Amino acid sequence: MIEINKSANEVVETKIIENKEIELNIKPSDFLETSSEVKFTSMALHEFPIKYRNFSKELEPLKSNFLGITDVDFGFMKLEGVLVKVLDFLDFKLIEFRKKDFRIAIDEKDSLFEYEIYKDVKNKRLEEIFDFFAKFFKASTIKFKIANDKYEYYFHNNIEYYKFITLGQFLTQYTNLISELKLYRYKNLSSAKNTFFELDLLDKSSSEEETNIWINAEIKSDIDVNTGDSLIIRRFHKINFNDFPYDVEEIITLVHPLTEEEIKDNIIKLTRKSVKIKLRRVHK
Repeated sequence: MIEINKSANEVVETKIIENKEIELNIKPSDFLETSSEVKFTSMALHEFPIKYRNFSKELEPLKSNFLGITDVDFGFMKLEGVLVKVLDFLDFKLIEFRKKDFRIAIDEKDSLFEYEIYKDVKNKRLEEIFDFFAKFFKASTIKFKIANDKYEYYFHNNIEYYKFITLGQFLTQYTNLISELKLYRYKNLSSAKNTFFELDLLDKSSSEEETNIWINAEIKSDIDVNTGDSLIIRRFHKINFNDFPYDVEEIITLVHPLTEEEIKDNIIKLTRKSVKIKLRRVHK
């Protein structure tokens, strides 16, 4: 487009940029995470066994003192035959309660804890364990007796309570997925070799409805990107679910066009950008 500036009698050329819709495939060098991924990573949920502590992974107990095997009253329920130990670290001690399929250790004074839920636990038992952990972290008054010594502790953690409520819901989600795929021999969640995020993708890909989420991303575009352009992102996941190969494609559409702040040298940087996502499952 050519414009004439009559007062200065100058010819000024103005370049008009038409906004366009861009489709990009995520490459290995790109970064993208959805709010669904962040949900699992923020809760330190990757795969089984579930193992977590809220202090340094580098710390190891200097010694372990066996107290005995006894019945423990957690306030909301009593467990029989619990192995109880004291884990002696350099600056603190944890009291550990262990059953054959899980263990949990706490320090009431500093609100420190660690736990582990083992692999190959049947779903019915896993449901009971998730329920136990949810109630434990909601609020638990722990009482037990060994020989003539009586012990009492109080513990709670709201974040972990929410985490185990979420895990209980995820177990139901997984059970429905197994039923839909008719893979009943692989019914136990704790035996799955996939990550929680992969299983979540596989389950949600049974519906082609778009859902509203957000993403963080840093993507290099091979074509010019301008302010106001709309963007569709495609990302492929190769999932091997219990010896059955699946591809799941994420089709991610930005709700709002790209802004000037999100583009630099054809690198697109997005922070909590609102998108619509649709999943497509391909069973090979």
